[in-house]
Amino acid sequence: MKLGIFLLVFGLLIAAVGVFAWQYAQPSMWGATLGELFGFHEDYEEVVLIRAGGIGLTVFGGGLALGGIVRMIVKR
Repeated sequence: MKLGIFLLVFGLLIAAVGVFAWQYAQPSMWGATLGELFGFHEDYEEVVLIRAGGIGLTVFGGGLALGGIVRMIVKR
């Protein structure tokens, strides 16, 4: 039961980060906040990569959350 709850909460957190990156990836925002840190420039390619990574994190986090729900149901 504890592992199922952990998977559910952890998956939802990962999915939330993915949705944030997917929806709010803009060159001006990412260039100002993370651009200097990672050396990104305000190019279109980085925004596409950030959005693709956000979709991937959303799918992965949603899968973990569903797996946690299934594990709680099956273990009961």
